[in-house]
Amino acid sequence: MLIFKACGLVAAATSLLWQPAVGEEDMTSPLMTPPIPPSKSKYVAPDTAKYNYAEVLHKSYLFYHAQKSGILPYQRMAWRGDSCKMCVGDFNEDLSRGWYEAANTMKWGLPYGWTATQLAFNIVMFEDAMNSVDELAEGLELIKWGADYLTNCHYNDTHIVGQLGTASLGPISKLIELDVDFNYWGPPEEYEQWVPSGLPHKAYYITPDNPSSEIVGEYSAALAATSIAWRKYNATYADDLLDRAKRLYRFATEHKGSYVTSKDNAFEWATFWYPSTRYEDELGWSAAWLYAATKEDHYLQDAKKYYTMNEDSWYEYSWDEKGAGTHILLYHLTKDQQFYKNAMMYFNQFLPSDEQIVQFTPRGLAYIDHWGSVGYSGNVAFLMMAFAKTIGYETVEGKALTSFAIQQINYALGDYGYSWVVGFGENYPSKPYHKSSYNSFIDYPMRGRQQDEVESDFTESKTKQRFILYGAVEGGPNVDDTYHDDRSNYEFSEVTQDYNAAWTGAIAGLIDYYGAEKFEPFTDCELDLGWTHPNASAPPAWPEDDCYHTCNKNCPRGQLKSSFAWRLLTEPENLEENLEQLYPGNGVMRAAAVDNRKGNDPSSYDASAHKESDEVVHEAQLSPNQEDPHAADDDHYRTAGAATTYPLFSFSALLVLSSFFFA
Repeated sequence: MLIFKACGLVAAATSLLWQPAVGEEDMTSPLMTPPIPPSKSKYVAPDTAKYNYAEVLHKSYLFYHAQKSGILPYQRMAWRGDSCKMCVGDFNEDLSRGWYEAANTMKWGLPYGWTATQLAFNIVMFEDAMNSVDELAEGLELIKWGADYLTNCHYNDTHIVGQLGTASLGPISKLIELDVDFNYWGPPEEYEQWVPSGLPHKAYYITPDNPSSEIVGEYSAALAATSIAWRKYNATYADDLLDRAKRLYRFATEHKGSYVTSKDNAFEWATFWYPSTRYEDELGWSAAWLYAATKEDHYLQDAKKYYTMNEDSWYEYSWDEKGAGTHILLYHLTKDQQFYKNAMMYFNQFLPSDEQIVQFTPRGLAYIDHWGSVGYSGNVAFLMMAFAKTIGYETVEGKALTSFAIQQINYALGDYGYSWVVGFGENYPSKPYHKSSYNSFIDYPMRGRQQDEVESDFTESKTKQRFILYGAVEGGPNVDDTYHDDRSNYEFSEVTQDYNAAWTGAIAGLIDYYGAEKFEPFTDCELDLGWTHPNASAPPAWPEDDCYHTCNKNCPRGQLKSSFAWRLLTEPENLEENLEQLYPGNGVMRAAAVDNRKGNDPSSYDASAHKESDEVVHEAQLSPNQEDPHAADDDHYRTAGAATTYPLFSFSALLVLSSFFFA
């Protein structure tokens, strides 16, 4: 029996939430049906690409800019700016970077870690195709931004941030809990100002006494995978990531346990929204990625050990279950027939065969779960494209896998007259469940109103999003292909970091399959990124030789430097000069804000050579009465440079809340 999870809710538990019966009319918005009826013939994948997959890939990466957290080196879109400005850990770690989970501003450990791993996996499998359509620099920048957060979560080998943000406070009950992040409906840029209770983002730690092998194991996998993708471009950075990945794996295996048994209220809420089924699959997944990064046999043996312990995980691939992904990764690395056999056993659930058990909508979407059906089909499509590339697109199995993947992706791109990707095609979602593209810091009509009022406007208003959330993959339809284009019906309209993760790789796989030379690189030219809004700041002054953010199409293909953002990323010594070019008169100020830890960013220096200086900075930042929980540890990767003047939380708010909930 297969159990799938989507967007933080157990499929079996979604009955706790209202769901319309198939065909039932919701009076708040019309029940929509795709305009093109189901096909009466067997699906045949087109010999030539039906859609511009380079455009889809470009926009899918653009979605992650909408989710970005932290002090941004540059604004890609007018309606997103600096946020998470008080995201500081208990030991002054800078936890501002990374990206937010969905409409909220949470950073949940397990889905965040998997998203980071998957985005790196995409590059590992389809690097050449991405490079040919000039999306590789963007992909590398994105996974580094995600890894920056994870490296700072790894404060030392006994204290690891497993979650940033407080979803709710109090017992796990919908009767008396107090929503915090989940009751904030404005832009992330103003979170600290308007969040109910006045609580900024707080860090919650995994320790030997409060373990989570799945979160730490996934962090390890993410850093190992990112090290592979980055190694040819910055070996020093890759070495640092790999060292951390090894140490995190050691923690996860030496302190086994799951956050689902934690007594920490934050992890109790994480269990409510993102319950982990088991942690052994993350240990096998992590070991497999460490083997991929090191080729050290003991990691392969560990991967096989944990892999064989978790047969129940073999039939799913998601933020929770890694078994199906481990089939594909280990076969890619070893060509061992057991992994081939198990991969095909997984795929045959979907392919026409006696083993097919997955339900399909009348128009052909693999309906894995009501919640996130399009995202889940994208996960499967990625694994099929990755496996087909490994065994050969021309093989019998490779042809079957690519045909299925094309069917799933093309369904979501509009084969039946409706695109599930925001900003792609002629008929796409107008009201995704996403707060900052509706209530942006440059267009927030209800600023200063009570959050309950802001929520009512957000969920009940029929106003379209004020800004286009390009590239976001929405949840998906009912089992009969019907849907609501409405924020109040968020099981259809929700967007998340994990829906787009493997989807992005599947799109890169289709570019690889059809031939990258058949696609022209896509750019921001003519995209509506909000710069004409009357409240928008001046856009970045991209130089003329930038062929990613401008309308210039005269750059040679496959050169990372065709994106000026790549120079910002790889020329730290020229940061002020390069930012001055983007923001005349403000380069120095922006560089200072962005690079508040310039001396110890491992992407631009040899971390191992700075052990002594890092220790000095760390000691200086501990407050006089702050006990260092790892004073005896030999840890030279502690994060320095986070502002020490930020309050970690509102003491008055905590006193009120504690008296309310725990008196």
